[in-house]
Amino acid sequence: MDSDAIVGSGPGSASLRKHILESHNPVEEVGRVAAEAGIRTLVLSHLVPAEEPPTADEVWRAGAKKHFGGRIIVARDRLEI
Repeated sequence: MDSDAIVGSGPGSASLRKHILESHNPVEEVGRVAAEAGIRTLVLSHLVPAEEPPTADEVWRAGAKKHFGGRIIVARDRLEI
């Protein structure tokens, strides 16, 4: 996901961009780590960008599928597994 599109260019955007890049993993990287760990089900949560506008679940899954072949669940508020 493009951090510029997420944070914009307003006041505080530089620190928000820094936080996003330093504190969150790209979904492709999450898929790679999950594959290396040998898990069977990957649950994606704390998604950035979040809900406004929503990113389709298939976009998240497609990124993780680049390296992970197991089941992928995109978590949403109040999801029970």
